[in-house]
Amino acid sequence: MKLRQLLTICSLDLMVMSSTLTGCGLIDEKQNECPEEILMTCVLNLVSNKEQEMDDKLGSEHDLPLRAALEDYLTKVFINSVNDVDMVFYDQRHRGKMITTQHEIMNAEQRVFEVRIPASDYRMAGAANLSVVPTVTLENVENTDAPVSLIQKKGEKHPSHPTAVFSARQRMLIRDRESQEYTVTYQMANAAAALVLNRDSCDVKNVRADYGGLADTFKILDSAYTFDQHTLIEADRIDVIPYIGSDQDISYEEDIWVYDIFWTRWKKVPLMVCGVGFPSPNVSSEVIGTYPKIWTIYLYVTLADGSVTRNEIYIGKPLQAGHLMIIKGWIGANGSFSASPEHPPYNPGGGPDIPPGPEPPEPSADSTVVGVSVSLDWKEGISVEPVL
Repeated sequence: MKLRQLLTICSLDLMVMSSTLTGCGLIDEKQNECPEEILMTCVLNLVSNKEQEMDDKLGSEHDLPLRAALEDYLTKVFINSVNDVDMVFYDQRHRGKMITTQHEIMNAEQRVFEVRIPASDYRMAGAANLSVVPTVTLENVENTDAPVSLIQKKGEKHPSHPTAVFSARQRMLIRDRESQEYTVTYQMANAAAALVLNRDSCDVKNVRADYGGLADTFKILDSAYTFDQHTLIEADRIDVIPYIGSDQDISYEEDIWVYDIFWTRWKKVPLMVCGVGFPSPNVSSEVIGTYPKIWTIYLYVTLADGSVTRNEIYIGKPLQAGHLMIIKGWIGANGSFSASPEHPPYNPGGGPDIPPGPEPPEPSADSTVVGVSVSLDWKEGISVEPVL
């Protein structure tokens, strides 16, 4: 069963309205009639592929427990309100000098803020939710040697971002003797990726995952990410409540064969992790075989005997800001990851009671995964060559 197809739109809009300006073009303390404030109305709308990705990857009835668990986790990420906003104003008539900063508590979808600022030509840089994402800070605010940026703190590894981070940039020409309105769009600057694992063939004690190859800095006024620090983002484990529907409808709907390669042999509750960080590059110069490697998931599978299998999963699809990516895969008996099983998972003798039907199609790999490197009985420092 396919659930509804829906595209959720997600961004943070600011409506900026200047009060009536009376006779002031430049900063001049002698002119008492200079405007003292502008009013900024903040409205939150998210622009994301979240619902469409959920429908595409977790859209069947059998996916409901996974979808419910992931939806619950993402309610704190793809949000419809923000905690706080920061605004920095640069005067273009004074060589881009920072004139003022303002921090406001929002805690809503919409609020009106008063900003005391004289008439001039400005570039505004903004950020939202930094108070609740401690690993991301707003740096270079005074616009000296480097541009104002959202920067992830340096370190080998950081926890997943607990919620969305937003940024904005806008040119504002505040003129004399004129009421004005500006619309400033705050866009989500980070993204989420979930890894869903069928473990029917493996006795798994634990799994953990780190995401690598993601950005560490976003230059707000340039609208550009940089990838210099190579910090890993640690994904969170998400608990899944088992599917409790009838075995008879595992693979059928209204007497028509419906084949779901991921669920047909399901005997154990799948495992799921999800991490939130800055996006990946859009393209990559590195190639695995004949496919581009854009970013990487490091998956560690602890088996029943305590040994660890390390998988480097090479992703050939960019993780874009504001987006959700869901990747499905299988864990083999030795803890190795595969984007498709080695044989069709149709197994009536070992799985649910499946009514007669046509032969299932051959499995095809998720094209998102372009290669995997596997290290069995992994210890720190071991590495292997990638396997397509």
